[in-house]
Amino acid sequence: MIFGLDGVEIGLLIVFLCLFGGILSGFPVAFAIGGAAVISFGIIAALDSGGLLIHQAIDKSSAEFGALMGQGIKADTVSVFRYPDLPRIEVPVFANGWEVALDRNVSFIVNRINERVLAGQSIETLLAVLMFVLMGITLERSKIANDLLTTMARVFGPLPGGLAVSVVVVGAFLAASTGIVGATVVTMGLLSLPTMLRNGYSPELSTGVIAASGTLGQIIPPSIVIVLLGTLAGDLYSRAQEVRAQSLGCTDALTYLGEPAVVSVGTLFQAALLPGILLAGLYAGYAFVYAL
Repeated sequence: MIFGLDGVEIGLLIVFLCLFGGILSGFPVAFAIGGAAVISFGIIAALDSGGLLIHQAIDKSSAEFGALMGQGIKADTVSVFRYPDLPRIEVPVFANGWEVALDRNVSFIVNRINERVLAGQSIETLLAVLMFVLMGITLERSKIANDLLTTMARVFGPLPGGLAVSVVVVGAFLAASTGIVGATVVTMGLLSLPTMLRNGYSPELSTGVIAASGTLGQIIPPSIVIVLLGTLAGDLYSRAQEVRAQSLGCTDALTYLGEPAVVSVGTLFQAALLPGILLAGLYAGYAFVYAL
């Protein structure tokens, strides 16, 4: 053991440090996360092979553990956190070696890619994600967002805080067009932040307005988050209603509800439209009152 820590705890620290260092390295986040996973696994595997990582596992052959099993407690619910007084034994972090663990994890990743990526192409709703991303790229490359910001600045220019209000309005339009928070915030930051600072706006108000208006992409339709959430929520809702109908003696959810047990993305869009517009109005009103 190192510094008296359990092998699993040391492994978590190694993963955290590698991930933290990878993100701060300046590489794109996707490559940093993947590289941190590979590097941290290599370090943990090397330490485990050298016998430096020891895990304090519960001794399942002890009389105390057998007494718990005799009380009807399931073995998978017994842990060192719930029962710290149980006898323990020292075992390697990878019980069958890191080679077996690597093979199992690679198999898990390949299966998930098959289920989520390859099979996900058959879900027509997810095609909207590609269209929203293409729309955001088109707005950025065609300079439409820049022209829109200039026009809105002229419209709201006579008002106190007119530039901040125009940033909120343009941010809401961009959020509704792209549905991506990061793209909206970065685009608005590049376009409007220098202009706001040159016109005497404080850095706090400028960055706050840009960040707040950019997050409207999560809720104002069309939103990529709502599309992804809608596909997941629809499956969970249908499955839950089927189980509920069968528990009450009905053959299926259609007979029980009298209508299909479906939560469509369009329904979620309708539910999110009014709160999104209300938030945009509140942000613009706050900037106006703050400027007054």
